[in-house]
Amino acid sequence: MKTFIKDNWKFLLFVLLGGLVGGYCLGLYSYDSLTPDLLKQLQDQNVTKEMVALSTMFQYGIMFGLILAIIGLFLSKKIGLWKEFKFDKKAVITTLIITLASALLLFPGDKLLFGTMNTWVAEQYTVKPTIYKIIGGLLVGGIIEEVMMRLFFMSLIVFIVSKVLKKKEIPTCVFIIANIISALLFAAAHLPSTMSMTTLTPLLVIRCFLFNGCIGLAFGYLYRKYNIRYAMVSHGLCHLISDILMLIFI
Repeated sequence: MKTFIKDNWKFLLFVLLGGLVGGYCLGLYSYDSLTPDLLKQLQDQNVTKEMVALSTMFQYGIMFGLILAIIGLFLSKKIGLWKEFKFDKKAVITTLIITLASALLLFPGDKLLFGTMNTWVAEQYTVKPTIYKIIGGLLVGGIIEEVMMRLFFMSLIVFIVSKVLKKKEIPTCVFIIANIISALLFAAAHLPSTMSMTTLTPLLVIRCFLFNGCIGLAFGYLYRKYNIRYAMVSHGLCHLISDILMLIFI
C-alpha cells in the first residue's frame, strides 16, 4: 500500500484538492439554487449555507474523490485501463473536438432546444453563472465526476465482468458496454439535483439522458483510449467554456 501511494501521490493529491475546493464552491451554489420549500426545510433545521458547503466539500474531497480514486486506480491498473499520461497529438485534437462539441451542446444547445419547451430550462439562461458555479463545474465536474464515473465505476464493471469471463484478454466490447452503463448512470446522477430545483417531468428526464449520457460516452472514450486526465481536462473545460459563453451572451 505504501508503494501504491508513493507511486500515485501526485494524482491522488490533485484529486483531493480539486474535490475539496470544488465541493465547497458547489455546496454554496447548490444552497443558492434550492427551491423555496427545500430552503425552508433546511432553515427550520438550523442548517446554514456554510454547513452545506462544508458537508459537500467533505463528500467530494474525501468520499467521492480520494477514496474512490484509490480504489479506481487499483482496479484500472488490474484491467489494463490505466495509462500513464503522455502528450499525444491525436489525443489532444480528439479532446479539443469533444470539449468544444460538449460545451456548445450545453450552451447554447440546451437553451435553443429544451429552453423553448420548458420554462425552467429557459430560466437557467437568464442569469449569469456565479463564480461558485464556475469553479464547482470545473473542479467537481472535471475531476471528481470523472473519478466516480470513469476511473471507479467504469473500471469496476470491467473488473467484475473480467472475473466472470475468466479470460486473460478482456474483449473490447466489455469496455464499450462498461462505458455505456457508466454514461447512463452519469446521466441519472444528475436527476436529483434537477429535482431539488424544479418538478421533474418526462421532458427533463429525456434532456438529462440525452445531454449527459452522450457527453459521458465521449469522456469514457477518452479514458479508455488515452488517459483519465484527458477525460478530466475535457470535462472540466466543457463546463468552463459553456459558462464563459453564458457570461458573454446572457
